[in-house]
Amino acid sequence: MIASVMAWNPAAYEILGGSEGRVEASVELAALEGWIEGRLPEAVREWYLLGGDRRLASISCNLVTRTQDFTSQTTIRFLASGYLLLETDSQHCCRWVVGISATHSNPPVYLIDPDDDACASRSCYAGTFSDYTFTAAWDVALWNGEVSADFDHPLPAGALDALKTRLTLLPTTHGWAMNQNCDAVYRFEGSAKVAVAVQGGAALWSAIAAPSIATRRAFASLVGATLEG
Repeated sequence: MIASVMAWNPAAYEILGGSEGRVEASVELAALEGWIEGRLPEAVREWYLLGGDRRLASISCNLVTRTQDFTSQTTIRFLASGYLLLETDSQHCCRWVVGISATHSNPPVYLIDPDDDACASRSCYAGTFSDYTFTAAWDVALWNGEVSADFDHPLPAGALDALKTRLTLLPTTHGWAMNQNCDAVYRFEGSAKVAVAVQGGAALWSAIAAPSIATRRAFASLVGATLEG
Protein backbone atom coordinates (compact mmCIF):
# COMPACT_ATOMS: atom_id res chain seq x y z
CA MET A 1 0.00 0.00 0.00
CA ILE A 2 1.28 3.48 -0.88
CA ALA A 3 1.93 5.69 2.14
CA SER A 4 -0.55 8.55 2.53
CA VAL A 5 0.86 10.33 5.59
CA MET A 6 4.06 12.33 5.25
CA ALA A 7 5.54 11.59 8.63
CA TRP A 8 9.26 11.87 8.00
CA ASN A 9 10.28 14.06 5.05
CA PRO A 10 7.63 16.81 4.59
CA ALA A 11 10.21 19.63 4.60
CA ALA A 12 12.00 18.07 1.63
CA TYR A 13 8.75 17.45 -0.26
CA GLU A 14 7.75 21.09 0.21
CA ILE A 15 10.95 22.25 -1.48
CA LEU A 16 10.63 19.62 -4.22
CA GLY A 17 7.09 20.64 -5.11
CA GLY A 18 5.11 17.94 -3.37
CA SER A 19 4.99 14.17 -3.19
CA GLU A 20 3.19 11.52 -5.16
CA GLY A 21 3.01 7.77 -4.63
CA ARG A 22 3.36 5.41 -7.59
CA VAL A 23 2.30 1.79 -7.79
CA GLU A 24 5.58 1.03 -9.57
CA ALA A 25 7.59 2.47 -6.68
CA SER A 26 5.64 0.36 -4.22
CA VAL A 27 6.33 -2.78 -6.26
CA GLU A 28 10.03 -1.96 -6.63
CA LEU A 29 10.35 -1.26 -2.92
CA ALA A 30 8.58 -4.51 -2.06
CA ALA A 31 11.00 -6.41 -4.28
CA LEU A 32 13.97 -4.79 -2.57
CA GLU A 33 12.64 -5.58 0.89
CA GLY A 34 12.05 -9.15 -0.20
CA TRP A 35 15.65 -9.37 -1.32
CA ILE A 36 17.03 -8.01 1.99
CA GLU A 37 14.40 -9.98 3.95
CA GLY A 38 13.19 -7.02 5.98
CA ARG A 39 11.77 -3.50 5.90
CA LEU A 40 13.84 -0.43 5.27
CA PRO A 41 13.79 2.25 7.99
CA GLU A 42 10.46 4.08 7.94
CA ALA A 43 11.87 7.47 6.87
CA VAL A 44 13.66 5.80 3.96
CA ARG A 45 10.59 3.76 2.92
CA GLU A 46 8.45 6.91 2.84
CA TRP A 47 10.98 8.79 0.72
CA TYR A 48 10.81 6.17 -2.02
CA LEU A 49 7.09 5.45 -1.75
CA LEU A 50 6.23 9.14 -2.13
CA GLY A 51 8.63 9.84 -4.99
CA GLY A 52 11.21 11.98 -3.20
CA ASP A 53 13.92 10.09 -5.06
CA ARG A 54 12.49 10.94 -8.49
CA ARG A 55 11.89 14.59 -7.70
CA LEU A 56 15.38 15.09 -6.30
CA ALA A 57 16.94 13.22 -9.23
CA SER A 58 15.15 15.54 -11.67
CA ILE A 59 16.88 18.65 -10.33
CA SER A 60 20.19 17.40 -8.91
CA CYS A 61 23.43 17.19 -10.85
CA ASN A 62 24.40 14.17 -8.74
CA LEU A 63 23.32 10.61 -9.52
CA VAL A 64 20.41 9.95 -7.15
CA THR A 65 19.32 6.35 -6.57
CA ARG A 66 15.68 5.83 -7.61
CA THR A 67 13.48 2.81 -7.00
CA GLN A 68 14.13 1.58 -10.54
CA ASP A 69 17.84 1.51 -9.67
CA PHE A 70 17.34 -0.95 -6.80
CA THR A 71 18.23 -3.88 -9.07
CA SER A 72 21.42 -2.34 -10.48
CA GLN A 73 24.66 -4.15 -9.76
CA THR A 74 26.04 -1.05 -8.01
CA THR A 75 23.10 -0.90 -5.60
CA ILE A 76 23.25 -4.63 -4.94
CA ARG A 77 26.94 -4.44 -4.01
CA PHE A 78 26.16 -1.94 -1.25
CA LEU A 79 23.11 -3.88 -0.06
CA ALA A 80 25.35 -6.90 0.47
CA SER A 81 27.27 -4.79 3.02
CA GLY A 82 24.08 -3.66 4.77
CA TYR A 83 23.74 -0.21 3.19
CA LEU A 84 21.53 1.41 0.58
CA LEU A 85 23.27 3.72 -1.87
CA LEU A 86 21.42 7.04 -1.90
CA GLU A 87 23.48 9.33 -4.09
CA THR A 88 26.77 9.53 -5.99
CA ASP A 89 28.65 12.79 -6.47
CA SER A 90 28.58 14.04 -10.06
CA GLN A 91 32.39 13.82 -10.28
CA HIS A 92 32.50 10.47 -8.44
CA CYS A 93 34.30 12.03 -5.47
CA CYS A 94 32.06 10.46 -2.80
CA ARG A 95 28.79 8.65 -2.15
CA TRP A 96 26.01 8.80 0.44
CA VAL A 97 24.59 5.66 2.05
CA VAL A 98 22.13 4.69 4.78
CA GLY A 99 21.92 1.48 6.78
CA ILE A 100 19.14 -0.88 5.68
CA SER A 101 18.37 -2.10 9.20
CA ALA A 102 14.97 -0.96 10.46
CA THR A 103 16.28 -0.68 14.03
CA HIS A 104 16.11 3.12 13.76
CA SER A 105 13.16 4.70 11.97
CA ASN A 106 15.13 7.80 10.95
CA PRO A 107 18.78 6.68 10.79
CA PRO A 108 21.89 8.74 10.06
CA VAL A 109 23.28 9.10 6.55
CA TYR A 110 26.95 8.39 5.95
CA LEU A 111 29.51 9.76 3.54
CA ILE A 112 31.89 7.18 2.03
CA ASP A 113 34.76 6.97 -0.43
CA PRO A 114 33.33 6.42 -3.92
CA ASP A 115 34.66 2.89 -4.45
CA ASP A 116 34.19 1.60 -0.91
CA ASP A 117 31.43 -0.97 -1.42
CA ALA A 118 31.91 -2.25 2.14
CA CYS A 119 31.34 1.29 3.53
CA ALA A 120 34.32 0.93 5.88
CA SER A 121 35.27 4.57 5.24
CA ARG A 122 31.91 5.90 6.40
CA SER A 123 31.62 9.10 8.42
CA CYS A 124 28.42 10.74 9.57
CA TYR A 125 27.14 13.27 7.04
CA ALA A 126 23.66 13.93 8.45
CA GLY A 127 22.28 13.00 11.86
CA THR A 128 19.02 11.67 10.41
CA PHE A 129 17.72 10.60 7.03
CA SER A 130 15.19 13.44 7.16
CA ASP A 131 18.03 15.93 7.61
CA TYR A 132 19.72 14.43 4.56
CA THR A 133 16.65 14.71 2.33
CA PHE A 134 15.91 18.25 3.48
CA THR A 135 19.46 19.55 3.01
CA ALA A 136 19.83 17.80 -0.35
CA ALA A 137 16.69 19.53 -1.63
CA TRP A 138 17.48 22.85 0.07
CA ASP A 139 21.00 22.99 -1.36
CA VAL A 140 19.85 22.35 -4.92
CA ALA A 141 17.12 24.99 -4.60
CA LEU A 142 19.61 27.51 -3.20
CA TRP A 143 22.19 27.08 -5.94
CA ASN A 144 19.61 26.85 -8.72
CA GLY A 145 18.18 30.22 -7.68
CA GLU A 146 19.61 33.75 -7.67
CA VAL A 147 22.50 33.42 -5.27
CA SER A 148 25.57 35.51 -4.41
CA ALA A 149 28.66 33.48 -3.55
CA ASP A 150 32.24 33.98 -2.47
CA PHE A 151 34.98 31.40 -2.12
CA ASP A 152 37.99 30.77 0.12
CA HIS A 153 37.60 33.71 2.45
CA PRO A 154 38.25 34.22 6.18
CA LEU A 155 35.30 33.61 8.48
CA PRO A 156 35.12 36.33 11.17
CA ALA A 157 35.06 35.12 14.76
CA GLY A 158 31.48 34.92 15.97
CA ALA A 159 30.00 34.96 12.46
CA LEU A 160 28.05 31.74 12.92
CA ASP A 161 26.70 32.87 16.29
CA ALA A 162 25.65 36.17 14.74
CA LEU A 163 23.80 34.33 11.98
CA LYS A 164 21.98 32.25 14.61
CA THR A 165 20.64 35.40 16.23
CA ARG A 166 19.30 36.80 12.95
CA LEU A 167 18.18 33.67 11.12
CA THR A 168 16.90 30.17 11.86
CA LEU A 169 19.60 27.50 12.01
CA LEU A 170 18.77 24.58 9.71
CA PRO A 171 20.29 21.07 9.81
CA THR A 172 24.08 20.98 9.57
CA THR A 173 25.94 18.39 7.50
CA HIS A 174 29.53 17.22 7.75
CA GLY A 175 32.40 16.09 5.58
CA TRP A 176 31.45 17.35 2.12
CA ALA A 177 30.77 20.81 0.70
CA MET A 178 29.45 20.17 -2.82
CA ASN A 179 32.89 19.89 -4.40
CA GLN A 180 35.42 19.41 -1.60
CA ASN A 181 36.00 18.08 1.89
CA CYS A 182 34.95 20.27 4.82
CA ASP A 183 34.32 20.25 8.54
CA ALA A 184 30.67 21.26 8.18
CA VAL A 185 28.13 23.11 6.07
CA TYR A 186 25.93 25.46 8.10
CA ARG A 187 22.59 26.60 6.71
CA PHE A 188 20.31 29.44 7.83
CA GLU A 189 16.95 30.74 6.68
CA GLY A 190 14.74 33.74 7.39
CA SER A 191 15.06 37.17 5.82
CA ALA A 192 17.80 35.55 3.74
CA LYS A 193 19.05 32.06 2.95
CA VAL A 194 22.69 31.62 3.90
CA ALA A 195 24.98 28.60 3.61
CA VAL A 196 28.59 28.53 4.80
CA ALA A 197 31.01 25.66 4.22
CA VAL A 198 33.60 25.73 7.00
CA GLN A 199 37.07 24.25 7.24
CA GLY A 200 38.98 25.26 10.34
CA GLY A 201 38.49 29.00 10.76
CA ALA A 202 37.87 29.70 7.09
CA ALA A 203 34.90 29.61 4.75
CA LEU A 204 35.51 27.38 1.74
CA TRP A 205 32.52 29.15 0.28
CA SER A 206 29.51 31.14 1.37
CA ALA A 207 26.24 31.51 -0.53
CA ILE A 208 23.52 34.07 0.12
CA ALA A 209 20.07 34.45 -1.40
CA ALA A 210 17.90 37.42 -0.43
CA PRO A 211 15.27 39.66 -2.03
CA SER A 212 17.52 42.74 -2.11
CA ILE A 213 21.18 43.42 -2.80
CA ALA A 214 21.32 45.42 0.44
CA THR A 215 20.32 42.36 2.44
CA ARG A 216 22.79 40.17 0.57
CA ARG A 217 25.58 42.66 1.25
CA ALA A 218 24.69 42.88 4.94
CA PHE A 219 24.96 39.12 5.39
CA ALA A 220 28.05 38.95 3.20
CA SER A 221 29.75 41.45 5.48
CA LEU A 222 28.72 39.37 8.48
CA VAL A 223 30.46 36.23 7.15
CA GLY A 224 33.46 38.05 5.65
CA ALA A 225 32.42 37.53 2.02
CA THR A 226 32.93 39.93 -0.88
CA LEU A 227 30.13 40.46 -3.37
CA GLU A 228 30.76 41.76 -6.85
CA GLY A 229 28.73 44.66 -8.17
